[in-house]
Amino acid sequence: MKKFSIKLALLFFTLSIFNFSLLTFPAYAQGPDIGYSRLHPASPFYFLKAIREKLEIRFAGTPRTRMLWELEFAERRLREARTLLFVSQDLIQSTLERYVAELNRLPDKHQEKDELGLKIKGALKVHLTVLEQMYPEAKDAKAKMAIRSAMNRVIQRADVQSAVKLPVCSLFSKEASSSALNEVERMVLAERAKVCLQGAI
Repeated sequence: MKKFSIKLALLFFTLSIFNFSLLTFPAYAQGPDIGYSRLHPASPFYFLKAIREKLEIRFAGTPRTRMLWELEFAERRLREARTLLFVSQDLIQSTLERYVAELNRLPDKHQEKDELGLKIKGALKVHLTVLEQMYPEAKDAKAKMAIRSAMNRVIQRADVQSAVKLPVCSLFSKEASSSALNEVERMVLAERAKVCLQGAI
């Protein structure tokens, strides 16, 4: 009992001390506002965020609560990637890989009028818009590739509506003819655009 009390006290101490660093900056771009991360992978104190998230998921009381946390973690990774556009673009790829990993833990098939399903659908619509906004801001080739890959993974989900996919289909189609990409990248994007449009019809 005593050991549990000490652990609980340490938990609340950690969360209260470092909670300020997990706040987000105001959004600087128009459109969906997911904010910007004050604590991101380029920060030397980023490990504190990882500790907090392990505690948050550990104390999730139900499977539904756990999935809500997973959705929150996915949005945090996206927010971090958005922040890294102006801090360290070389870290965007690994951050978006973690974003996709978080999404993969979420179901993409839902019962009609399921509250959790509606939350996920709404969030994914915002996420795609944010990724589309990020793309022209990325100058690093690997960062741009990671953004395209993340968008492609999102539109493959069964809970993303056709109308939401169309802007991504158009982007892939446009980039498939870009001289800034090599031949293999253009072929991959052309195929992705084709599949995307088929899924959106």
